[in-house]
Amino acid sequence: MKYLYVPLYRMAVSYLYSFGRRWSLVEHMLLIESTVAKHTASELAVIANVPHRLVVEALINLLRANWIEVRSENDKIYFTATPAGQRHAKENNLPERLQKDIRWDSVCVERLTGHWMRADDLDLVYEKDLPSDAVRVPALLHTFDPNDAALRELFRLNLNESLEPVTPQFRTPSLPYARVGLAFNEVQVGLPPNAPLGLLANLVKASMEVVDDNSASYSAKSHIVQEAAWDDLTADDIIVGGDAHLMLLREALERAKSAIIIHSCFLSSDTLRNLLSDFERAARRKVRIDLLWGLHVDPEVGGRPRKFSDATDVLAGLPPSARGRIRLSPHSSSSHAKVLVYDDRETGLWTTVVGSCNFLSSEFDWMEVSLRTRSALFTSRVLSLLLSNQLPAVGNWSATARQLNHIWSELKAKLRSQTEIGKYSISLVADYDHYACITLARDHASKEIEIACDLYGLSAETSVLVPMETAASRGIDVRLQVSAV
Repeated sequence: MKYLYVPLYRMAVSYLYSFGRRWSLVEHMLLIESTVAKHTASELAVIANVPHRLVVEALINLLRANWIEVRSENDKIYFTATPAGQRHAKENNLPERLQKDIRWDSVCVERLTGHWMRADDLDLVYEKDLPSDAVRVPALLHTFDPNDAALRELFRLNLNESLEPVTPQFRTPSLPYARVGLAFNEVQVGLPPNAPLGLLANLVKASMEVVDDNSASYSAKSHIVQEAAWDDLTADDIIVGGDAHLMLLREALERAKSAIIIHSCFLSSDTLRNLLSDFERAARRKVRIDLLWGLHVDPEVGGRPRKFSDATDVLAGLPPSARGRIRLSPHSSSSHAKVLVYDDRETGLWTTVVGSCNFLSSEFDWMEVSLRTRSALFTSRVLSLLLSNQLPAVGNWSATARQLNHIWSELKAKLRSQTEIGKYSISLVADYDHYACITLARDHASKEIEIACDLYGLSAETSVLVPMETAASRGIDVRLQVSAV
Protein backbone atom coordinates (compact mmCIF):
# COMPACT_ATOMS: atom_id res chain seq x y z
CA MET A 1 0.00 0.00 0.00
CA LYS A 2 1.26 3.49 -0.87
CA TYR A 3 0.83 6.28 1.65
CA LEU A 4 0.37 9.93 0.74
CA TYR A 5 0.34 12.86 3.14
CA VAL A 6 -2.40 15.34 2.29
CA PRO A 7 -1.95 18.95 3.52
CA LEU A 8 -4.68 20.30 5.81
CA TYR A 9 -5.80 23.22 7.87
CA ARG A 10 -6.85 22.00 11.31
CA MET A 11 -8.68 24.34 13.66
CA ALA A 12 -11.08 24.54 16.54
CA VAL A 13 -14.48 25.89 15.55
CA SER A 14 -17.34 27.05 17.73
CA TYR A 15 -20.99 27.11 16.72
CA LEU A 16 -24.10 28.35 18.46
CA TYR A 17 -26.97 25.92 18.91
CA SER A 18 -30.35 25.99 20.59
CA PHE A 19 -31.68 23.17 22.70
CA GLY A 20 -34.70 22.41 24.75
CA ARG A 21 -37.97 20.65 24.57
CA ARG A 22 -40.43 21.18 21.74
CA TRP A 23 -44.13 20.72 22.44
CA SER A 24 -45.72 17.56 21.12
CA LEU A 25 -48.99 17.34 19.22
CA VAL A 26 -50.57 15.45 22.13
CA GLU A 27 -49.71 18.27 24.55
CA HIS A 28 -51.16 20.83 22.18
CA MET A 29 -54.39 18.81 21.84
CA LEU A 30 -54.70 18.38 25.62
CA LEU A 31 -54.21 22.12 26.11
CA ILE A 32 -56.96 22.87 23.58
CA GLU A 33 -59.29 20.38 25.26
CA SER A 34 -58.63 21.96 28.65
CA THR A 35 -59.93 25.28 27.33
CA VAL A 36 -63.24 23.66 26.36
CA ALA A 37 -64.07 21.98 29.66
CA LYS A 38 -62.42 20.74 32.83
CA HIS A 39 -61.40 17.08 32.81
CA THR A 40 -59.65 14.56 34.99
CA ALA A 41 -56.51 12.84 33.70
CA SER A 42 -58.47 9.62 33.17
CA GLU A 43 -61.13 11.40 31.16
CA LEU A 44 -58.48 13.03 28.96
CA ALA A 45 -56.86 9.63 28.34
CA VAL A 46 -60.21 8.23 27.19
CA ILE A 47 -60.96 11.26 24.99
CA ALA A 48 -57.51 11.19 23.36
CA ASN A 49 -57.39 7.39 23.21
CA VAL A 50 -53.82 7.34 24.53
CA PRO A 51 -52.24 5.68 27.60
CA HIS A 52 -53.01 7.27 30.96
CA ARG A 53 -49.30 7.70 31.77
CA LEU A 54 -48.72 9.67 28.55
CA VAL A 55 -51.50 12.08 29.55
CA VAL A 56 -50.05 12.51 33.05
CA GLU A 57 -46.59 13.34 31.70
CA ALA A 58 -48.06 15.83 29.22
CA LEU A 59 -50.10 17.49 31.96
CA ILE A 60 -46.98 17.83 34.13
CA ASN A 61 -45.22 19.68 31.30
CA LEU A 62 -48.21 21.99 30.81
CA LEU A 63 -48.39 22.64 34.56
CA ARG A 64 -44.71 23.64 34.61
CA ALA A 65 -45.40 26.14 31.84
CA ASN A 66 -48.32 27.54 33.88
CA TRP A 67 -50.70 26.89 31.00
CA ILE A 68 -53.05 24.65 32.97
CA GLU A 69 -54.02 24.51 36.63
CA VAL A 70 -55.38 21.89 39.03
CA ARG A 71 -58.78 22.26 40.63
CA SER A 72 -60.65 20.05 43.10
CA GLU A 73 -64.39 19.58 42.93
CA ASN A 74 -66.65 16.83 44.29
CA ASP A 75 -63.65 14.83 45.49
CA LYS A 76 -62.17 14.79 41.95
CA ILE A 77 -59.03 16.44 40.58
CA TYR A 78 -59.66 18.39 37.40
CA PHE A 79 -57.36 20.19 34.96
CA THR A 80 -58.31 23.39 33.19
CA ALA A 81 -56.47 26.01 31.15
CA THR A 82 -55.13 29.19 32.73
CA PRO A 83 -55.59 32.54 30.92
CA ALA A 84 -52.08 32.12 29.47
CA GLY A 85 -52.92 28.60 28.33
CA GLN A 86 -56.11 29.81 26.66
CA ARG A 87 -54.10 32.35 24.66
CA HIS A 88 -51.51 29.82 23.54
CA ALA A 89 -54.14 27.19 22.67
CA LYS A 90 -55.31 29.46 19.83
CA GLU A 91 -51.88 29.42 18.18
CA ASN A 92 -51.04 27.09 15.29
CA ASN A 93 -47.82 26.03 17.05
CA LEU A 94 -46.98 26.28 20.73
CA PRO A 95 -43.98 28.54 21.39
CA GLU A 96 -40.75 26.65 21.90
CA ARG A 97 -38.92 27.09 25.18
CA LEU A 98 -35.33 26.93 24.06
CA GLN A 99 -31.94 27.80 25.48
CA LYS A 100 -28.74 28.56 23.59
CA ASP A 101 -25.18 27.41 24.11
CA ILE A 102 -21.83 27.23 22.29
CA ARG A 103 -20.12 23.99 21.36
CA TRP A 104 -16.52 23.54 20.20
CA ASP A 105 -15.24 20.91 17.78
CA SER A 106 -12.04 20.18 15.87
CA VAL A 107 -12.32 20.18 12.08
CA CYS A 108 -9.96 20.00 9.10
CA VAL A 109 -10.16 21.26 5.54
CA GLU A 110 -7.95 19.53 2.97
CA ARG A 111 -5.99 21.89 0.73
CA LEU A 112 -6.55 20.17 -2.62
CA THR A 113 -10.30 20.68 -3.19
CA GLY A 114 -11.33 22.44 0.04
CA HIS A 115 -13.42 19.62 1.53
CA TRP A 116 -14.20 19.74 5.28
CA MET A 117 -13.79 16.71 7.56
CA ARG A 118 -13.82 16.03 11.29
CA ALA A 119 -10.36 15.82 12.80
CA ASP A 120 -11.15 12.53 14.53
CA ASP A 121 -11.99 10.92 11.16
CA LEU A 122 -8.41 11.41 9.95
CA ASP A 123 -4.98 9.99 10.76
CA LEU A 124 -3.21 13.29 11.46
CA VAL A 125 0.56 13.71 11.30
CA TYR A 126 2.43 16.95 11.97
CA GLU A 127 5.55 18.12 10.16
CA LYS A 128 7.94 17.08 12.93
CA ASP A 129 6.52 13.55 12.96
CA LEU A 130 6.59 12.89 9.19
CA PRO A 131 8.66 9.87 8.10
CA SER A 132 11.83 10.66 6.23
CA ASP A 133 10.41 9.10 3.04
CA ALA A 134 6.98 10.72 3.36
CA VAL A 135 5.32 11.66 0.06
CA ARG A 136 3.66 15.04 0.61
CA VAL A 137 0.99 16.10 -1.87
CA PRO A 138 1.53 19.78 -2.79
CA ALA A 139 -1.13 22.16 -1.44
CA LEU A 140 -3.33 23.85 -4.05
CA LEU A 141 -5.38 26.05 -1.70
CA HIS A 142 -4.16 28.63 0.78
CA THR A 143 -7.46 29.73 2.30
CA PHE A 144 -10.84 28.21 3.15
CA ASP A 145 -14.54 29.06 2.95
CA PRO A 146 -16.16 29.31 6.42
CA ASN A 147 -19.64 29.10 4.85
CA ASP A 148 -19.03 25.82 3.01
CA ALA A 149 -22.04 23.51 3.30
CA ALA A 150 -19.81 20.53 4.11
CA LEU A 151 -18.67 22.25 7.33
CA ARG A 152 -22.24 22.66 8.62
CA GLU A 153 -22.92 18.99 7.98
CA LEU A 154 -20.11 18.09 10.41
CA PHE A 155 -21.50 19.92 13.44
CA ARG A 156 -22.64 17.44 16.08
CA LEU A 157 -26.22 17.98 17.20
CA ASN A 158 -28.26 15.81 19.53
CA LEU A 159 -32.01 15.31 19.58
CA ASN A 160 -33.89 18.53 20.35
CA GLU A 161 -30.89 20.61 19.24
CA SER A 162 -30.69 22.85 16.19
CA LEU A 163 -28.02 25.08 14.69
CA GLU A 164 -28.49 28.81 15.16
CA PRO A 165 -28.00 31.18 12.18
CA VAL A 166 -24.64 32.53 13.32
CA THR A 167 -21.35 32.33 11.44
CA PRO A 168 -18.97 29.77 13.04
CA GLN A 169 -15.93 31.18 14.83
CA PHE A 170 -12.46 29.74 14.18
CA ARG A 171 -9.24 29.68 16.13
CA THR A 172 -5.85 29.99 14.43
CA PRO A 173 -5.32 26.89 12.25
CA SER A 174 -2.42 24.46 12.45
CA LEU A 175 -0.91 22.73 9.41
CA PRO A 176 -0.94 18.93 9.81
CA TYR A 177 -1.17 16.24 7.13
CA ALA A 178 -3.68 13.43 6.69
CA ARG A 179 -2.09 10.01 6.15
CA VAL A 180 -3.99 8.31 3.30
CA GLY A 181 -3.32 4.80 2.03
CA LEU A 182 -3.93 3.71 -1.57
CA ALA A 183 -3.75 0.27 -3.14
CA PHE A 184 -4.62 -0.77 -6.70
CA ASN A 185 -5.24 2.92 -7.37
CA GLU A 186 -8.08 3.12 -4.84
CA VAL A 187 -8.16 5.05 -1.59
CA GLN A 188 -8.30 2.30 1.02
CA VAL A 189 -7.76 4.04 4.37
CA GLY A 190 -7.42 7.51 5.82
CA LEU A 191 -10.49 9.34 4.46
CA PRO A 192 -14.13 9.42 5.64
CA PRO A 193 -16.79 7.88 3.36
CA ASN A 194 -18.07 11.29 2.19
CA ALA A 195 -14.79 12.32 0.54
CA PRO A 196 -15.62 13.99 -2.80
CA LEU A 197 -14.86 12.57 -6.22
CA GLY A 198 -12.46 15.39 -7.01
CA LEU A 199 -10.27 14.71 -3.97
CA LEU A 200 -10.12 10.97 -4.68
CA ALA A 201 -9.19 11.61 -8.30
CA ASN A 202 -6.42 14.01 -7.22
CA LEU A 203 -4.97 11.47 -4.81
CA VAL A 204 -5.09 8.65 -7.35
CA LYS A 205 -3.28 10.86 -9.86
CA ALA A 206 -0.66 11.83 -7.27
CA SER A 207 -0.22 8.19 -6.32
CA MET A 208 0.35 7.15 -9.93
CA GLU A 209 2.97 9.87 -10.35
CA VAL A 210 4.87 8.65 -7.31
CA VAL A 211 5.12 4.99 -8.35
CA ASP A 212 4.44 3.64 -11.83
CA ASP A 213 2.94 0.24 -11.08
CA ASN A 214 0.78 -2.17 -13.05
CA SER A 215 -2.30 -1.92 -10.85
CA ALA A 216 -5.61 -1.29 -12.56
CA SER A 217 -7.09 2.19 -12.65
CA TYR A 218 -9.33 3.02 -9.73
CA SER A 219 -12.71 1.36 -9.88
CA ALA A 220 -16.07 3.06 -10.05
CA LYS A 221 -17.22 1.42 -6.81
CA SER A 222 -14.70 3.48 -4.85
CA HIS A 223 -16.56 6.60 -5.92
CA ILE A 224 -19.79 5.87 -4.12
CA VAL A 225 -18.45 8.31 -1.59
CA GLN A 226 -21.41 9.64 0.31
CA GLU A 227 -23.64 8.03 2.85
CA ALA A 228 -26.29 7.01 0.36
CA ALA A 229 -29.67 8.66 0.17
CA TRP A 230 -32.38 6.11 -0.66
CA ASP A 231 -35.73 6.33 -2.39
CA ASP A 232 -38.23 4.16 -4.26
CA LEU A 233 -38.00 6.00 -7.58
CA THR A 234 -40.43 5.26 -10.40
CA ALA A 235 -40.63 6.31 -14.04
CA ASP A 236 -42.96 9.15 -12.98
CA ASP A 237 -40.09 10.67 -10.98
CA ILE A 238 -38.12 11.34 -14.17
CA ILE A 239 -39.66 14.49 -15.64
CA VAL A 240 -39.02 15.10 -19.34
CA GLY A 241 -40.05 18.05 -21.50
CA GLY A 242 -40.83 21.73 -21.05
CA ASP A 243 -44.59 21.32 -20.60
CA ALA A 244 -44.04 18.60 -18.01
CA HIS A 245 -41.78 20.93 -16.00
CA LEU A 246 -44.35 23.73 -16.04
CA MET A 247 -46.97 21.26 -14.80
CA LEU A 248 -44.49 20.04 -12.16
CA LEU A 249 -43.88 23.57 -10.89
CA ARG A 250 -47.58 24.40 -10.67
CA GLU A 251 -48.27 21.08 -8.97
CA ALA A 252 -45.53 21.79 -6.41
CA LEU A 253 -47.02 25.20 -5.65
CA GLU A 254 -50.42 23.56 -5.21
CA ARG A 255 -49.18 20.67 -3.05
CA ALA A 256 -46.74 22.60 -0.83
CA LYS A 257 -47.82 22.58 2.80
CA SER A 258 -45.74 25.36 4.35
CA ALA A 259 -42.73 26.20 2.16
CA ILE A 260 -41.34 25.96 -1.34
CA ILE A 261 -37.82 26.90 -2.43
CA ILE A 262 -37.04 27.47 -6.10
CA HIS A 263 -33.48 28.00 -7.33
CA SER A 264 -33.05 29.02 -10.94
CA CYS A 265 -29.82 29.96 -12.65
CA PHE A 266 -31.49 32.99 -14.24
CA LEU A 267 -34.49 35.27 -13.69
CA SER A 268 -37.02 36.39 -16.28
CA SER A 269 -39.70 38.97 -15.60
CA ASP A 270 -41.91 37.36 -18.27
CA THR A 271 -41.70 33.94 -16.59
CA LEU A 272 -42.42 35.42 -13.16
CA ARG A 273 -45.39 37.32 -14.56
CA ASN A 274 -46.87 34.11 -15.96
CA LEU A 275 -46.44 32.41 -12.57
CA LEU A 276 -47.89 35.22 -10.43
CA SER A 277 -51.36 33.68 -10.11
CA ASP A 278 -49.83 30.36 -9.01
CA PHE A 279 -47.61 32.13 -6.47
CA GLU A 280 -50.59 34.06 -5.13
CA ARG A 281 -52.76 30.96 -4.64
CA ALA A 282 -49.98 29.25 -2.69
CA ALA A 283 -49.35 32.35 -0.58
CA ARG A 284 -53.04 32.55 0.31
CA ARG A 285 -52.66 29.08 1.84
CA LYS A 286 -49.85 30.57 3.97
CA VAL A 287 -47.08 28.86 2.00
CA ARG A 288 -43.70 30.61 2.23
CA ILE A 289 -42.10 30.92 -1.24
CA ASP A 290 -38.36 31.62 -1.51
CA LEU A 291 -36.99 32.43 -4.96
CA LEU A 292 -33.22 32.03 -5.39
CA TRP A 293 -31.13 32.79 -8.46
CA GLY A 294 -27.55 32.45 -9.64
CA LEU A 295 -26.57 34.80 -12.47
CA HIS A 296 -27.64 38.07 -14.10
CA VAL A 297 -26.57 37.23 -17.63
CA ASP A 298 -27.95 34.28 -19.60
CA PRO A 299 -25.53 33.46 -22.46
CA GLU A 300 -28.32 31.60 -24.25
CA VAL A 301 -30.38 34.78 -24.64
CA GLY A 302 -29.21 37.61 -26.85
CA GLY A 303 -29.68 41.30 -26.18
CA ARG A 304 -29.08 43.32 -23.04
CA PRO A 305 -28.65 41.58 -19.67
CA ARG A 306 -31.81 41.18 -17.65
CA LYS A 307 -32.10 43.53 -14.70
CA PHE A 308 -32.78 42.26 -11.20
CA SER A 309 -35.16 45.20 -10.74
CA ASP A 310 -37.38 43.84 -13.54
CA ALA A 311 -38.10 40.77 -11.42
CA THR A 312 -38.75 42.79 -8.27
CA ASP A 313 -41.13 45.07 -10.19
CA VAL A 314 -43.18 42.06 -11.29
CA LEU A 315 -43.45 40.68 -7.75
CA ALA A 316 -44.43 44.13 -6.48
CA GLY A 317 -47.68 43.69 -8.42
CA LEU A 318 -48.85 40.98 -6.02
CA PRO A 319 -51.56 41.83 -3.48
CA PRO A 320 -50.12 42.87 -0.10
CA SER A 321 -51.51 39.74 1.57
CA ALA A 322 -49.48 37.52 -0.77
CA ARG A 323 -46.41 39.71 -1.20
CA GLY A 324 -45.27 39.14 2.39
CA ARG A 325 -44.98 35.38 1.83
CA ILE A 326 -43.08 35.54 -1.47
CA ARG A 327 -39.42 36.45 -1.08
CA LEU A 328 -36.90 37.00 -3.87
CA SER A 329 -33.39 36.72 -2.51
CA PRO A 330 -31.44 39.95 -3.11
CA HIS A 331 -28.17 38.00 -3.24
CA SER A 332 -26.88 35.94 -6.14
CA SER A 333 -25.84 32.40 -5.23
CA SER A 334 -23.37 32.33 -8.16
CA SER A 335 -24.71 28.85 -8.82
CA HIS A 336 -25.92 27.21 -12.01
CA ALA A 337 -28.23 24.88 -10.07
CA LYS A 338 -31.85 24.27 -10.99
CA VAL A 339 -33.66 23.03 -7.89
CA LEU A 340 -37.19 22.79 -6.53
CA VAL A 341 -37.82 21.84 -2.87
CA TYR A 342 -41.17 21.70 -1.06
CA ASP A 343 -43.00 19.87 1.72
CA ASP A 344 -45.82 17.86 0.21
CA ARG A 345 -49.02 18.22 2.25
CA GLU A 346 -50.38 14.94 0.81
CA THR A 347 -47.40 12.69 1.55
CA GLY A 348 -45.97 14.65 4.50
CA LEU A 349 -42.50 14.34 2.94
CA TRP A 350 -40.04 16.91 1.67
CA THR A 351 -39.70 16.57 -2.10
CA THR A 352 -36.70 17.70 -4.13
CA VAL A 353 -36.39 18.12 -7.89
CA VAL A 354 -32.94 18.56 -9.46
CA GLY A 355 -32.46 18.88 -13.20
CA SER A 356 -31.96 21.16 -16.16
CA CYS A 357 -34.98 23.48 -16.03
CA ASN A 358 -34.55 27.15 -15.11
CA PHE A 359 -37.93 27.41 -13.37
CA LEU A 360 -37.77 31.21 -13.01
CA SER A 361 -36.63 32.07 -16.55
CA SER A 362 -37.73 29.23 -18.82
CA GLU A 363 -40.34 29.53 -21.53
CA PHE A 364 -40.94 25.81 -20.92
CA ASP A 365 -40.50 24.90 -24.58
CA TRP A 366 -37.07 23.18 -24.37
CA MET A 367 -36.24 19.52 -23.83
CA GLU A 368 -35.67 19.48 -20.05
CA VAL A 369 -34.91 16.49 -17.82
CA SER A 370 -35.16 16.38 -14.01
CA LEU A 371 -35.27 13.84 -11.21
CA ARG A 372 -37.74 13.99 -8.31
CA THR A 373 -36.96 12.35 -4.97
CA ARG A 374 -38.54 12.23 -1.54
CA SER A 375 -35.31 11.32 0.26
CA ALA A 376 -34.92 13.46 3.39
CA LEU A 377 -31.14 13.00 3.34
CA PHE A 378 -30.88 14.16 -0.26
CA THR A 379 -33.09 17.17 0.50
CA SER A 380 -30.91 18.01 3.51
CA ARG A 381 -27.78 18.03 1.34
CA VAL A 382 -29.40 20.21 -1.32
CA LEU A 383 -30.64 22.69 1.30
CA SER A 384 -27.21 22.78 2.91
CA LEU A 385 -25.62 23.82 -0.39
CA LEU A 386 -28.33 26.40 -1.12
CA LEU A 387 -27.90 27.84 2.37
CA SER A 388 -24.13 28.07 2.14
CA ASN A 389 -24.48 30.18 -1.01
CA GLN A 390 -26.75 32.64 0.84
CA LEU A 391 -24.50 33.25 3.84
CA PRO A 392 -22.59 36.55 4.01
CA ALA A 393 -18.87 36.65 4.71
CA VAL A 394 -19.64 38.90 7.69
CA GLY A 395 -22.74 40.40 9.23
CA ASN A 396 -26.30 39.25 9.83
CA TRP A 397 -28.03 36.50 7.92
CA SER A 398 -30.77 37.42 5.47
CA ALA A 399 -34.38 36.34 5.95
CA THR A 400 -33.88 33.81 3.13
CA ALA A 401 -30.85 32.27 4.87
CA ARG A 402 -32.75 32.03 8.15
CA GLN A 403 -35.66 30.28 6.47
CA LEU A 404 -33.36 27.77 4.76
CA ASN A 405 -31.55 27.15 8.04
CA HIS A 406 -34.86 26.54 9.84
CA ILE A 407 -35.94 23.91 7.30
CA TRP A 408 -32.49 22.33 7.18
CA SER A 409 -32.36 22.06 10.98
CA GLU A 410 -35.76 20.36 11.11
CA LEU A 411 -34.67 17.83 8.49
CA LYS A 412 -31.40 17.11 10.30
CA ALA A 413 -33.33 16.48 13.52
CA LYS A 414 -35.58 13.94 11.74
CA LEU A 415 -32.61 12.20 10.15
CA ARG A 416 -31.07 11.57 13.56
CA SER A 417 -34.05 9.46 14.56
CA GLN A 418 -34.83 7.61 11.33
CA THR A 419 -33.14 5.47 8.70
CA GLU A 420 -33.80 5.93 5.01
CA ILE A 421 -35.09 3.02 3.00
CA GLY A 422 -35.69 2.57 -0.70
CA LYS A 423 -34.82 0.59 -3.78
CA TYR A 424 -32.36 3.09 -5.27
CA SER A 425 -29.42 5.00 -3.82
CA ILE A 426 -28.95 8.63 -4.91
CA SER A 427 -25.79 10.75 -4.79
CA LEU A 428 -25.54 14.51 -5.15
CA VAL A 429 -22.77 15.76 -7.45
CA ALA A 430 -21.63 19.37 -7.00
CA ASP A 431 -18.84 21.74 -8.02
CA TYR A 432 -15.54 20.12 -9.01
CA ASP A 433 -17.05 16.63 -8.94
CA HIS A 434 -18.80 17.35 -12.25
CA TYR A 435 -15.44 17.24 -14.00
CA ALA A 436 -14.48 14.14 -11.99
CA CYS A 437 -17.57 12.44 -13.49
CA ILE A 438 -16.25 13.17 -16.99
CA THR A 439 -12.85 11.66 -16.23
CA LEU A 440 -14.52 8.71 -14.51
CA ALA A 441 -16.53 8.03 -17.68
CA ARG A 442 -13.37 8.45 -19.79
CA ASP A 443 -11.46 5.86 -17.74
CA HIS A 444 -14.18 3.25 -17.15
CA ALA A 445 -16.49 3.21 -20.16
CA SER A 446 -16.43 -0.19 -21.84
CA LYS A 447 -18.42 0.51 -25.01
CA GLU A 448 -20.03 3.93 -25.25
CA ILE A 449 -20.42 7.37 -23.66
CA GLU A 450 -23.32 9.72 -24.32
CA ILE A 451 -23.28 13.34 -23.10
CA ALA A 452 -26.17 15.79 -23.55
CA CYS A 453 -26.22 19.48 -22.59
CA ASP A 454 -28.01 22.65 -23.58
CA LEU A 455 -25.03 24.84 -24.48
CA TYR A 456 -21.62 24.38 -26.07
CA GLY A 457 -19.56 26.82 -23.96
CA LEU A 458 -15.97 28.04 -23.80
CA SER A 459 -14.95 25.42 -21.24
CA ALA A 460 -16.21 22.51 -23.36
CA GLU A 461 -12.90 21.90 -25.11
CA THR A 462 -10.76 21.30 -22.03
CA SER A 463 -13.39 19.87 -19.70
CA VAL A 464 -15.21 17.54 -22.13
CA LEU A 465 -13.74 17.28 -25.61
CA VAL A 466 -10.16 16.44 -24.60
CA PRO A 467 -11.22 13.65 -22.16
CA MET A 468 -13.66 12.30 -24.76
CA GLU A 469 -10.96 12.28 -27.45
CA THR A 470 -8.92 10.13 -25.10
CA ALA A 471 -11.87 7.77 -24.63
CA ALA A 472 -12.47 7.63 -28.39
CA SER A 473 -8.82 6.68 -28.94
CA ARG A 474 -9.53 3.55 -26.85
CA GLY A 475 -12.33 2.58 -29.25
CA ILE A 476 -15.18 3.98 -27.13
CA ASP A 477 -18.21 5.24 -29.11
CA VAL A 478 -18.66 8.84 -27.88
CA ARG A 479 -21.82 10.82 -28.72
CA LEU A 480 -22.25 14.49 -27.78
CA GLN A 481 -25.67 16.13 -28.02
CA VAL A 482 -25.80 19.93 -27.75
CA SER A 483 -28.80 22.24 -28.14
CA ALA A 484 -26.99 25.55 -28.74
CA VAL A 485 -23.54 26.96 -29.45
